[in-house]
Amino acid sequence: MDRDDEDATPDAAAVPGAGVGGKIEAHDEPELARASPGPTGDSPSEREQQIAEHLRYREAVHAVEARDAWARAAPLLRAEWEAHKQRYPDREEQAGTTLPDGGWAGDGNRRLSPEQNAEASKCASDLRDEAIQRIGPAMDRIEGADPSRRLAGREHMLKGEDRLKEKIADELSSKPGATVRAALDKVADGVRFTLEYPVERYAEGVLADVERMKAEGFQLIKLKNLWHADQYKGVNSQWRAPETGTRCEMQFHTAEGLEAKELTHEAYERIRTAATLTEGQRDADEERALKDFQRRANALLRTPPGTAAISDFPRTKEQSGG
Repeated sequence: MDRDDEDATPDAAAVPGAGVGGKIEAHDEPELARASPGPTGDSPSEREQQIAEHLRYREAVHAVEARDAWARAAPLLRAEWEAHKQRYPDREEQAGTTLPDGGWAGDGNRRLSPEQNAEASKCASDLRDEAIQRIGPAMDRIEGADPSRRLAGREHMLKGEDRLKEKIADELSSKPGATVRAALDKVADGVRFTLEYPVERYAEGVLADVERMKAEGFQLIKLKNLWHADQYKGVNSQWRAPETGTRCEMQFHTAEGLEAKELTHEAYERIRTAATLTEGQRDADEERALKDFQRRANALLRTPPGTAAISDFPRTKEQSGG
């Protein structure tokens, strides 16, 4: 699939709160736009220089307008999400519980036998130790290599134990006879990190940090450039840690993209849950509203320059020229 570096700035009608009829008023236009020079030189070299300067101004104006579009829309989108939750109350998730026999019961009627639960608890403990003692310090070294970006949400690097057991239970139910360790190996984000970049340095930063992770001994399993998508924008990658082969996830975001992801995460979770329900249990109206909410939020994000250079791994046929 092609990964086009396209302009993600929405039409004015897509911007919540952009004035009557969705139009941005003249007084909202940045001063930079009004000061933009036009190409008026006489000689070819002067005209070429002025055209280049004019284009730089327009790019700067575009960046300011796009940034401001997200800043204006984000509070309205948050309010809209709160209204959505009132209109479509979510069912209360069942907390994981250790049963009298030592087994485990979780949300959605998930079950682990006493033996499976004991092994899953040991897996969760081992995962926590490795994340704290080995994977986390490696990520700190990667972060320290470039002060222009940061590791975001470090406190969320570990999936909660009950959520981990839910994933393990799902895998075991779909593959009878599989071991708990094998099920854990299918969980892509038991350990997860996020790197956040300035928009203008995003593409070069992602490419550099992919190489830094490899230099630390991490083996790339999968990388998806999703800047072309409408439900989520960013780059996601999955890796194996050195020596142990433990799976972990690294997401690459801009500050706005991370904010949009966090804003729409509950919507994503509801869509994911709806996919497991029968036709009679699903609410088609809410599903459409959820997807529309995600699409409109992500349409406001600026696509960083150079994202077309970030290829999927494994590469698609289109990217490989096939």
